[in-house]
Amino acid sequence: MVRRVTDKDRLIYTEFLKKNENCHFMQSLAWADFKKTQKHYALMSLDECGNVCGVMLMFEQKVRRTNKMHLYCPRGPVCDRNDTAVLSELLAEAGKLAKEIGAYKLTLDPDITEDDAVWLEFFKNIGARIGDNARDNAILQPFAVYRINVDKSDDELMASYHSKARYSVRVSIKSGATCRLGTREDIPTFRALLAETAKRDGFTARGDEYFYDMYDALGDDAVKLFMIEYEGEPIAASVLVRCGKKTWHMYAGSNDKYKETLPNFLMQWEMMRWSRDNGAPLYDMRGIAGEGDKLSPIEGLVRFKKRFGGDLVSFVGRIDIVYDRIADAYVNTAKSVAALLRRLTGRK
Repeated sequence: MVRRVTDKDRLIYTEFLKKNENCHFMQSLAWADFKKTQKHYALMSLDECGNVCGVMLMFEQKVRRTNKMHLYCPRGPVCDRNDTAVLSELLAEAGKLAKEIGAYKLTLDPDITEDDAVWLEFFKNIGARIGDNARDNAILQPFAVYRINVDKSDDELMASYHSKARYSVRVSIKSGATCRLGTREDIPTFRALLAETAKRDGFTARGDEYFYDMYDALGDDAVKLFMIEYEGEPIAASVLVRCGKKTWHMYAGSNDKYKETLPNFLMQWEMMRWSRDNGAPLYDMRGIAGEGDKLSPIEGLVRFKKRFGGDLVSFVGRIDIVYDRIADAYVNTAKSVAALLRRLTGRK
């Protein structure tokens, strides 16, 4: 049985998510609280005894320059890997919901790899469109990440690093740089360091309010701010998110002052040790580009993350379940025309 989640279901939904090995923070109701400007819908599958056996969180996504809307399920649904009956139940209810609200399709980018035969076979059998990553990839999560099992002693963890990372962590420790857990009051300092990195590397940094909202919605149990300091001065900082037995390295910033202390290596070391010590042995370094995905390589980022060992995990990427094929064709045509006009006019 599947039912739509209400406030009274929040506790059992959250407890199931945290205990399931396939949990992801983007399927949490706290994440829906954070994404408060987007309308969301949550589903929950129950067995005959009333036990939760699967959950699914979806957001409405408006299609620019059209009157169309679809549903987006980031890194979900969450259920046991081989339980296609629960998966089928959740998707059937999602289809009913889509019809009610006028969504022409459901887009998922589940936490499954390219070689997950059970789920891929299931999606093929129901006629889903798999791997259509050329369109709208801005709404998708990273196609490939580095994940590290940090359930090791300090010596074992250090030994799992490549020699460059081992050397750099030790240099940073010996330099006198230190790490502390920050609080909500440290967000402006973190944001300033992030802004410096954004300017240096050519990307746009999110504003202070984004991080205040994240901290408040997910809570200080789930959002951890790591501050690296040298002689009392903040020189690097990072945001780590925890859900169940997993952590995700989300954002990081640093300045060029005292860069010889190699603060980013110390920061990774301390975040991994904290994850291990707090019952989250799977550490996710989040997105990389260039290996196992469809984007252009960012070589420096790839090299940095590879130095900490771990496994390269390549996800299946985009999966579309289309309910209204006429609307889908219309949207795809409209996007193709818009892309052509941008190229011809030089507009972004």
